Amino acid sequence: MLVGEAEHWWRGTYQMLAARGVTVDWECFRTVFMEKYFPESVRHAKEAEFMRLHQGGMTVSEYAMKFEHLAHFYSQGIAEAWKCRKFADGLRYELRRVVVPMAITEFPTLVEKAKVVERLEGGNRAVRTTGRPSGSKKGESQKKPYDRPQSQQGGSVARQSSSAASALYIFIF
Repeated sequence: MLVGEAEHWWRGTYQMLAARGVTVDWECFRTVFMEKYFPESVRHAKEAEFMRLHQGGMTVSEYAMKFEHLAHFYSQGIAEAWKCRKFADGLRYELRRVVVPMAITEFPTLVEKAKVVERLEGGNRAVRTTGRPSGSKKGESQKKPYDRPQSQQGGSVARQSSSAASALYIFIF
């Protein structure tokens, strides 16, 4: 339903079209509405934005909403399978590598699966960045010093320490 200035515009436009004998159907309305409120330059810019669209820092939900909005400006007919490929190709790599092999060709299903993967990946990321190996404490080194065994060939191994560093000298006889 149109309101305000748009309603006023439509009433005048409808009368003008009817006077010319034009059949006013949805396609006719859509065409004149787009010409009035979305000139060719704006539609072209939105179509280009759609073609360049990638998820980037958006959530899957935000990306899907923007994708759907911009898809309306795409001048070619959009097949469901192409729409799914375009959406999946724009996902961040960690989501795309899981979702693309699923070969989903129904857009709502694809978006839902991407949201699930995003939740799972987000959970793993939080664990990876905050988790420590079990048994370790903050500030404690994970590595243990390695004691080299004594030489078995009659040579001697001597350790010499200095205040700056330790050096290992091996003498073989």
